[in-house]
Amino acid sequence: MTAPAIYLKPDFLSRPDCLFDQLKNEVSWDERIRSRKTASFGVAYDYSQISYAPTVMPDFLQIICTAVECELEFLPNNCLLNFYPDGNSSMGFHSDSLEKLASGTGVAIISLGSVRHIAYQKKTDRNVEFLYPLPAGSLLYMSDAIQESWLHAIPKGDDGERISLTFRKIDT
Repeated sequence: MTAPAIYLKPDFLSRPDCLFDQLKNEVSWDERIRSRKTASFGVAYDYSQISYAPTVMPDFLQIICTAVECELEFLPNNCLLNFYPDGNSSMGFHSDSLEKLASGTGVAIISLGSVRHIAYQKKTDRNVEFLYPLPAGSLLYMSDAIQESWLHAIPKGDDGERISLTFRKIDT
């Protein structure tokens, strides 16, 4: 079985705990989704039937956008944050929409807080599944091809709080 061709860099960010605390305490979290809290910075973004208005990207997130550009060769203009308060907070299997993304940019995810796993299921055979740990400070990149062939999820676990920062370059 061939695993999804993800790019995972475990130590992408230094001092991820400081960033976690800053985001947890300073972000105005949107609580319209039951399973997790969200926030969006940068250009307007529609996600899970919720529209997020354009919001200025804070300097500390802009620095991360620049680091993502150096690593992945695209400069994100939106950062959607997902706050999972505990191990019962999850996200089911899905593929991210590529419709509004700049061609060939994909989605970059930085994990903060507790280690959680990301699960992948092959779209053509749901019995083919892979699981990867996402340690604090790690960068996971999913290309357009991953989204076209695989579903991904954040399953429930016995873990504590986690924040994911998902970076996209949205066509404006």
